[in-house]
Amino acid sequence: MAGKIFLHGGGDKAESRVATFGLFAAAALRQPTNKLALVIAEVDETAAQESWQAYSVIFTAVNVPIEQLLPLFVTAAQPLTYEMVAQANPAGLFVCGGMTPTYHQAVCADTSWTRYLQETGIPYGGTSAGAAIAAQSAILGGWQATRQNVAREILFMGAGEGIDPLTVRPGLSLVPFAVDVHASQMGTLSRLIHAVELGLVAEGWAIDENTMLMVNGRSHQIFGAGHCYHVQRGSGGVAVTIHTAGE
Repeated sequence: MAGKIFLHGGGDKAESRVATFGLFAAAALRQPTNKLALVIAEVDETAAQESWQAYSVIFTAVNVPIEQLLPLFVTAAQPLTYEMVAQANPAGLFVCGGMTPTYHQAVCADTSWTRYLQETGIPYGGTSAGAAIAAQSAILGGWQATRQNVAREILFMGAGEGIDPLTVRPGLSLVPFAVDVHASQMGTLSRLIHAVELGLVAEGWAIDENTMLMVNGRSHQIFGAGHCYHVQRGSGGVAVTIHTAGE
Protein backbone atom coordinates (compact mmCIF):
# COMPACT_ATOMS: atom_id res chain seq x y z
CA MET A 1 0.00 0.00 0.00
CA ALA A 2 1.05 3.60 -0.49
CA GLY A 3 2.76 5.51 2.30
CA LYS A 4 1.56 8.65 4.03
CA ILE A 5 -0.13 11.34 1.94
CA PHE A 6 0.70 14.99 2.68
CA LEU A 7 -1.74 17.57 1.29
CA HIS A 8 -0.66 21.22 1.52
CA GLY A 9 -3.14 24.02 0.90
CA GLY A 10 -0.69 26.32 -0.88
CA GLY A 11 1.10 29.47 0.16
CA ASP A 12 4.59 29.76 1.57
CA LYS A 13 5.04 31.70 4.79
CA ALA A 14 8.57 31.11 5.98
CA GLU A 15 7.45 30.56 9.57
CA SER A 16 5.16 27.70 8.48
CA ARG A 17 7.66 25.80 6.33
CA VAL A 18 9.07 23.50 9.01
CA ALA A 19 5.62 22.36 10.18
CA THR A 20 4.46 21.60 6.62
CA PHE A 21 7.09 21.17 3.91
CA GLY A 22 9.60 20.12 6.57
CA LEU A 23 7.21 17.51 7.91
CA PHE A 24 7.01 15.86 4.51
CA ALA A 25 10.76 16.06 3.91
CA ALA A 26 11.48 14.41 7.28
CA ALA A 27 9.10 11.56 6.46
CA ALA A 28 10.75 10.96 3.10
CA LEU A 29 14.46 11.49 3.64
CA ARG A 30 15.74 8.98 6.15
CA GLN A 31 19.22 8.54 4.68
CA PRO A 32 21.75 11.03 3.23
CA THR A 33 21.60 9.17 -0.09
CA ASN A 34 17.82 9.50 -0.41
CA LYS A 35 16.38 11.70 -3.15
CA LEU A 36 13.22 13.78 -3.08
CA ALA A 37 11.55 14.03 -6.49
CA LEU A 38 9.82 17.34 -7.22
CA VAL A 39 7.27 17.02 -10.03
CA ILE A 40 6.88 20.28 -11.94
CA ALA A 41 4.30 20.88 -14.69
CA GLU A 42 4.41 24.21 -16.51
CA VAL A 43 3.49 25.36 -20.00
CA ASP A 44 7.01 26.49 -20.96
CA GLU A 45 10.64 26.00 -19.98
CA THR A 46 11.01 29.42 -18.37
CA ALA A 47 8.09 28.85 -16.01
CA ALA A 48 9.34 25.35 -15.21
CA GLN A 49 12.77 26.65 -14.22
CA GLU A 50 11.23 29.40 -12.11
CA SER A 51 9.11 26.83 -10.30
CA TRP A 52 12.14 24.60 -9.74
CA GLN A 53 14.06 27.52 -8.24
CA ALA A 54 11.15 28.49 -5.98
CA TYR A 55 10.66 24.98 -4.58
CA SER A 56 14.40 24.48 -4.23
CA VAL A 57 14.43 27.49 -1.92
CA ILE A 58 11.53 26.09 0.12
CA PHE A 59 13.05 22.65 0.65
CA THR A 60 16.62 23.82 1.25
CA ALA A 61 15.16 26.18 3.86
CA VAL A 62 13.92 23.11 5.78
CA ASN A 63 17.41 21.57 5.68
CA VAL A 64 17.15 19.41 2.56
CA PRO A 65 20.50 19.58 0.72
CA ILE A 66 20.10 20.66 -2.89
CA GLU A 67 21.88 17.43 -3.90
CA GLN A 68 18.92 15.46 -2.56
CA LEU A 69 16.37 17.33 -4.70
CA LEU A 70 15.58 15.88 -8.12
CA PRO A 71 13.27 17.77 -10.51
CA LEU A 72 10.95 15.82 -12.78
CA PHE A 73 9.66 18.16 -15.49
CA VAL A 74 6.43 17.00 -17.12
CA THR A 75 3.91 18.39 -19.60
CA ALA A 76 0.66 17.31 -21.20
CA ALA A 77 2.71 16.08 -24.17
CA GLN A 78 5.21 14.29 -21.93
CA PRO A 79 3.27 13.25 -18.81
CA LEU A 80 4.59 11.56 -15.72
CA THR A 81 5.08 7.80 -16.17
CA TYR A 82 5.98 4.82 -14.04
CA GLU A 83 9.33 4.57 -15.85
CA MET A 84 10.22 8.19 -15.01
CA VAL A 85 9.50 7.69 -11.32
CA ALA A 86 11.22 4.31 -11.13
CA GLN A 87 14.33 5.65 -12.83
CA ALA A 88 14.47 8.54 -10.36
CA ASN A 89 14.09 6.04 -7.48
CA PRO A 90 13.00 8.70 -4.97
CA ALA A 91 12.38 8.23 -1.26
CA GLY A 92 9.49 10.68 -1.54
CA LEU A 93 7.57 12.32 -4.37
CA PHE A 94 6.24 15.87 -4.13
CA VAL A 95 3.97 17.43 -6.77
CA CYS A 96 4.37 21.19 -6.86
CA GLY A 97 1.79 23.92 -7.32
CA GLY A 98 0.58 25.86 -10.34
CA MET A 99 -2.48 25.73 -12.56
CA THR A 100 -4.49 22.68 -11.54
CA PRO A 101 -5.71 21.81 -15.08
CA THR A 102 -2.09 21.86 -16.29
CA TYR A 103 -0.96 19.56 -13.50
CA HIS A 104 -3.93 17.28 -14.08
CA GLN A 105 -3.02 16.85 -17.75
CA ALA A 106 0.65 16.18 -16.99
CA VAL A 107 0.35 14.00 -13.87
CA CYS A 108 -3.00 12.22 -14.20
CA ALA A 109 -2.88 11.26 -17.89
CA ASP A 110 -1.26 7.94 -16.94
CA THR A 111 -1.92 7.10 -13.31
CA SER A 112 -0.05 3.78 -13.51
CA TRP A 113 2.97 5.59 -12.02
CA THR A 114 1.17 5.57 -8.66
CA ARG A 115 1.94 1.85 -8.58
CA TYR A 116 5.46 2.89 -7.59
CA LEU A 117 4.05 4.49 -4.44
CA GLN A 118 2.24 1.27 -3.60
CA GLU A 119 5.27 -0.93 -4.30
CA THR A 120 7.70 1.15 -2.24
CA GLY A 121 5.48 2.75 0.39
CA ILE A 122 7.17 6.12 -0.09
CA PRO A 123 5.20 9.24 0.93
CA TYR A 124 3.39 11.46 -1.55
CA GLY A 125 3.21 15.19 -1.02
CA GLY A 126 1.48 17.89 -2.97
CA THR A 127 0.81 21.58 -2.59
CA SER A 128 -2.04 23.50 -4.19
CA ALA A 129 -2.53 21.74 -7.57
CA GLY A 130 -0.46 18.80 -6.32
CA ALA A 131 -2.86 18.35 -3.42
CA ALA A 132 -6.03 18.80 -5.49
CA ILE A 133 -5.16 16.10 -8.03
CA ALA A 134 -4.39 13.53 -5.31
CA ALA A 135 -8.13 13.00 -4.93
CA GLN A 136 -10.18 10.21 -6.41
CA SER A 137 -12.41 12.90 -7.92
CA ALA A 138 -10.27 15.97 -8.45
CA ILE A 139 -11.69 19.48 -8.43
CA LEU A 140 -9.84 21.22 -11.27
CA GLY A 141 -11.41 24.64 -10.82
CA GLY A 142 -14.38 26.71 -11.86
CA TRP A 143 -16.12 29.73 -10.37
CA GLN A 144 -19.71 29.02 -11.44
CA ALA A 145 -22.25 26.34 -10.56
CA THR A 146 -25.33 25.57 -12.61
CA ARG A 147 -28.79 25.02 -11.12
CA GLN A 148 -32.08 25.18 -13.02
CA ASN A 149 -29.99 25.69 -16.15
CA VAL A 150 -28.61 28.96 -14.79
CA ALA A 151 -24.88 29.43 -14.11
CA ARG A 152 -24.28 31.43 -10.94
CA GLU A 153 -21.10 32.66 -9.26
CA ILE A 154 -19.80 30.60 -6.35
CA LEU A 155 -16.49 32.43 -5.80
CA PHE A 156 -14.45 35.13 -7.51
CA MET A 157 -13.38 34.46 -11.07
CA GLY A 158 -9.67 34.71 -10.25
CA ALA A 159 -9.89 31.48 -8.26
CA GLY A 160 -11.44 29.56 -11.16
CA GLU A 161 -8.13 28.18 -12.54
CA GLY A 162 -9.08 29.50 -15.98
CA ILE A 163 -12.29 27.43 -16.02
CA ASP A 164 -15.82 28.82 -15.78
CA PRO A 165 -17.98 25.86 -14.64
CA LEU A 166 -17.18 23.90 -11.49
CA THR A 167 -15.20 21.02 -13.01
CA VAL A 168 -14.42 17.61 -11.52
CA ARG A 169 -12.33 14.94 -13.24
CA PRO A 170 -10.78 11.60 -12.17
CA GLY A 171 -7.63 12.22 -10.14
CA LEU A 172 -4.86 10.03 -8.73
CA SER A 173 -7.15 8.26 -6.20
CA LEU A 174 -4.52 8.52 -3.47
CA VAL A 175 -7.23 9.72 -1.09
CA PRO A 176 -10.96 8.86 -1.35
CA PHE A 177 -12.18 12.43 -0.82
CA ALA A 178 -12.02 15.59 -2.92
CA VAL A 179 -9.49 18.31 -2.07
CA ASP A 180 -9.72 22.05 -2.54
CA VAL A 181 -6.94 24.45 -1.60
CA HIS A 182 -6.33 28.10 -0.63
CA ALA A 183 -9.59 27.59 1.26
CA SER A 184 -9.93 30.69 3.45
CA GLN A 185 -7.60 32.85 1.39
CA MET A 186 -9.37 32.42 -1.96
CA GLY A 187 -12.82 31.34 -0.82
CA THR A 188 -12.64 27.89 -2.38
CA LEU A 189 -14.45 26.32 0.57
CA SER A 190 -17.65 27.48 -1.14
CA ARG A 191 -16.66 25.59 -4.29
CA LEU A 192 -16.22 22.38 -2.34
CA ILE A 193 -19.59 22.89 -0.63
CA HIS A 194 -21.26 23.24 -4.03
CA ALA A 195 -19.41 20.18 -5.37
CA VAL A 196 -20.71 18.05 -2.49
CA GLU A 197 -24.23 19.47 -2.63
CA LEU A 198 -24.45 18.89 -6.39
CA GLY A 199 -23.25 15.30 -5.98
CA LEU A 200 -20.08 15.87 -8.01
CA VAL A 201 -18.04 14.51 -5.09
CA ALA A 202 -19.13 12.52 -2.05
CA GLU A 203 -17.09 14.48 0.49
CA GLY A 204 -13.98 16.61 0.68
CA TRP A 205 -11.45 18.65 2.60
CA ALA A 206 -10.74 22.33 1.90
CA ILE A 207 -7.26 23.23 3.17
CA ASP A 208 -5.97 26.67 4.06
CA GLU A 209 -2.65 28.03 2.88
CA ASN A 210 0.38 27.19 5.05
CA THR A 211 -1.52 24.17 6.36
CA MET A 212 -0.92 20.45 5.85
CA LEU A 213 -3.40 17.60 6.08
CA MET A 214 -1.53 14.33 6.60
CA VAL A 215 -3.43 11.14 5.74
CA ASN A 216 -2.18 7.80 7.02
CA GLY A 217 -4.74 5.16 6.22
CA ARG A 218 -7.88 6.24 8.08
CA SER A 219 -5.96 8.65 10.30
CA HIS A 220 -5.97 12.39 9.57
CA GLN A 221 -3.70 14.94 11.23
CA ILE A 222 -3.40 18.69 10.63
CA PHE A 223 -0.22 20.76 10.82
CA GLY A 224 0.56 24.39 10.19
CA ALA A 225 -1.10 27.74 10.69
CA GLY A 226 -4.60 27.50 9.25
CA HIS A 227 -7.81 25.52 9.07
CA CYS A 228 -9.00 22.39 7.33
CA TYR A 229 -12.70 22.22 6.52
CA HIS A 230 -14.36 18.81 6.21
CA VAL A 231 -17.41 18.92 3.95
CA GLN A 232 -19.84 16.01 3.73
CA ARG A 233 -23.50 15.26 3.37
CA GLY A 234 -25.48 15.17 6.60
CA SER A 235 -29.06 14.29 7.39
CA GLY A 236 -30.14 17.88 6.85
CA GLY A 237 -27.95 18.69 3.86
CA VAL A 238 -24.29 19.59 3.58
CA ALA A 239 -22.35 19.66 6.85
CA VAL A 240 -19.06 21.55 7.40
CA THR A 241 -16.74 20.98 10.36
CA ILE A 242 -13.67 23.10 11.06
CA HIS A 243 -10.38 21.65 12.26
CA THR A 244 -6.96 23.05 13.21
CA ALA A 245 -3.54 21.70 14.11
CA GLY A 246 -3.39 19.58 17.23
CA GLU A 247 -6.78 17.92 16.77
